[in-house]
Amino acid sequence: MNILRFPKSLIMGKNNYIESGVKILENVIIGDNNKIYDGTVIYPNTVIGNDNIILNNNILGEHPVQSREVFTKKHFNGLEIGNNNFFHTSNTISSGHSSKTIIGNNNKILSENHISHDTTIHNNVTMYMRVMTAGYCTLLDYSTMGMYSCIQQNSVLGSFSMIGMGNAVSHNVFPFYIYLDKKYLRFNKVKIPEELQIDTYSSELINLIENLKKNDCDKKLVKQYDLPENIKYYIYKFLDVLKINKI
Repeated sequence: MNILRFPKSLIMGKNNYIESGVKILENVIIGDNNKIYDGTVIYPNTVIGNDNIILNNNILGEHPVQSREVFTKKHFNGLEIGNNNFFHTSNTISSGHSSKTIIGNNNKILSENHISHDTTIHNNVTMYMRVMTAGYCTLLDYSTMGMYSCIQQNSVLGSFSMIGMGNAVSHNVFPFYIYLDKKYLRFNKVKIPEELQIDTYSSELINLIENLKKNDCDKKLVKQYDLPENIKYYIYKFLDVLKINKI
């Protein structure tokens, strides 16, 4: 595979700033008003939207790896990046293995993170330094991963939730809470909008979490709780994307 800075297959929009040390491989699409800095490598079948800042030495769309796979050659099912994201230095983001790896809009991804294949990061997510997501994870809107945290494959991080610094999580994390030392510590009030008035529903939410654990995350349970629709919205969204039935 020949590495060219601007291969013929590249489709690129307007007003992009791309430094000379950036390597772009074939079948890449880049939108408008992006800034991409030296040392970054963009692998095949990567799509980048508009107004993204990608600092030095990011690896975008690298060959995905599964533990049982015997390596024969690189393949790239694709990486899609939306708009207005910030990537600090030296992140590695794998291409999809079964489908695509997807990063939405307005996300902040700080340095030296590893985002594995088929991960979906929604919008307004923050990932601090040296975070790891395993394959097929989903990070919902306004969620956060503290530095040196990691999440196991097929897990879902709920909206407004946070995995605390240095924590390893091997299951799904319910929306709204900071998860630290294997328990839901408190509401993540830094991210939760005031209009949700989340403190009012503390006891109901804790009870709901326990009921969902016992009943395989059955969505019908949510209807039994006297919660406002704007809170139920994020719970339903969480339950809709679960890939394993544990919280």
